[in-house]
Amino acid sequence: MRKTLDALDERLRAWLVAPASAVVCHAIGALTVAAFFVLLMTRSYGLLDGAGSKALTAAMLCVPLALMVVTAFRLTRGSEGGAAMMALLCAVSAAAILMRASFIDRSAGDYDIYLEEWLAQLAAGSFSDGMRRTISDYNVLYQYILFLITRMPVPGLYAIKAFSFMGDALLAGAAASLAGGVAGDRRRGALAFGVVALLPSIAVNGGMFAQCDSLYAACALWGLALALDGKPGRSAACFALSLAFKLQAVFLLPIVCVLWADKKLRLGDALVFIGTLMLVMIPALIGGKGLLEILSIYTAQTGNYQALTYNAANFYGLVVTGGLDTYAYGNFSLAMAVGACMLNVGAGVMRRGKMDAGDYVRLAAILVMAVVFLLPRMHERYFYMALPLLAALAVGRGGRAVACAALVELAILSTNGFTMFPLQAASALMLAALVLLLCEQKKA
Repeated sequence: MRKTLDALDERLRAWLVAPASAVVCHAIGALTVAAFFVLLMTRSYGLLDGAGSKALTAAMLCVPLALMVVTAFRLTRGSEGGAAMMALLCAVSAAAILMRASFIDRSAGDYDIYLEEWLAQLAAGSFSDGMRRTISDYNVLYQYILFLITRMPVPGLYAIKAFSFMGDALLAGAAASLAGGVAGDRRRGALAFGVVALLPSIAVNGGMFAQCDSLYAACALWGLALALDGKPGRSAACFALSLAFKLQAVFLLPIVCVLWADKKLRLGDALVFIGTLMLVMIPALIGGKGLLEILSIYTAQTGNYQALTYNAANFYGLVVTGGLDTYAYGNFSLAMAVGACMLNVGAGVMRRGKMDAGDYVRLAAILVMAVVFLLPRMHERYFYMALPLLAALAVGRGGRAVACAALVELAILSTNGFTMFPLQAASALMLAALVLLLCEQKKA
């Protein structure tokens, strides 16, 4: 009996460290998705009536899980302990989607105020009708998604969240690519994938609040990851898609100047960037939306908000804003933010040829955090892109980046109402994280 157990022990240990075949990894992934579908079918949904609708919703929620499983396969393929790591990452992926699906029936914030009405208007007419009308302040790329949702046989709230979950999957994959490049070890990438997938502030952004920040953030981080991986054309396309989703992509886009100076992007890639933006516009133009109307979407947004802060954990969370001249202080803060951005870009350009992947990820996080911290009229979710960047840096490099990531996570959760910290304390946490990041040095 003892010999039999010892032999089994050796076989299990050998299986744990042996590279897994693609067939085994595919089987693990397929079983994970199938088991998750069965689990979703056992749940109750407040907006569904009938087994058919439940099956369609469960299948839709399995799509982001499938995207995570594909990423897990890429991270484990051909590596030691591939089967065990694949099983672990699949379990993490299922837990991550389950976290988000826990809030599937909750509607709050922008969905109740804007999105539900926009969906109703888009559902009432054709695609051309929707494009000719000014229905939302999102760019046309997300308007296409909203129109598609109105044609899906599932509740709009569920579909909007499912698309955000897909963005979460792509975002975790981008963080994994960045962390693997920083550490030079694909296993670190697998760890970053799991960390980003399970971060509470990222999970509730789409799961509870039905926000789509994961979509633009995933495209932006993939843009950076692909540039560092020597794929400039794809990088430019991803940066363009990020901007096509949301204006907040501009918080990271200045890093393109450093990438170009360091010969990781070329002037020709600007044509790919512009071409991608033009391709995104074509369906809206065919549908009847004017070119000037498309180009003015973001300029119109800048005039919609006038308060110095909208619960953002930034500079104006530290001061008493009552009675301040919002125009004067707004311009003052805008100048500070532009100046800080240019200083960081200039520092990056001067270090061209000497920066590794970790230096780029650190610079990207500093740009996002510094600009949002100094700008006026910021919402609490505008720090969103900094967190997966910090998570990738923390996993890949360690050191102070770990503390920075923890402080930013706590600050974001605070502004979302999950802690007892007031806005002033959350802003202080964000400032502390930014200072630590500025002082962070590469470990020897």
